[in-house]
Formats: sequence, C-alpha cells, structure tokens
Amino acid sequence: MLEQLSTEGPMYPAEIAEKSGLAMRTVTLALKTLQTGHLCRKVPNLMDMRKPIYHIDQEKVNELQRNQEIWRSMANLHLPR
Repeated sequence: MLEQLSTEGPMYPAEIAEKSGLAMRTVTLALKTLQTGHLCRKVPNLMDMRKPIYHIDQEKVNELQRNQEIWRSMANLHLPR
C-alpha cells in the first residue's frame, strides 16, 4: 500500500481498496499502521469530508528504505568465530 501511495499519489481509502483489491477493513488497518509509523498522514478532503485523503511522507519512506538496505547488508556479513 505504501508503494501504491508513493507511485500513484494521494488517495482516499475506498480508492486504495478498489485499486489494490484489498478489503476496506484491511486498507483501514494498514493506513492506521502507516500513520502510527509516521509514514503517511491523513488530510481532510475539502470536497468531501467523508473521504479523507492519505499522503505519504516521502522523507520517512526514503529513510525506511535506507535502513532496510543497511540491515540487509549487515545480514550478509560473515563474522569470524
């Protein structure tokens, strides 16, 4: 879902569910989890307040990707015994 928001831009939950084929409940939980990790933010949709729009925090996503690469490289290190 993070990848989808990153490539397709800001979307509302129903749109994410429709495009991803996931259930609304799954999308809602995933968005709450991403918000908790400060990877996305919820912005009121001024055209329709029932449909909040979710934006990713690109800086946080980039940081997550860098950390992921570091952990992967560390996992490949062979330490002497």
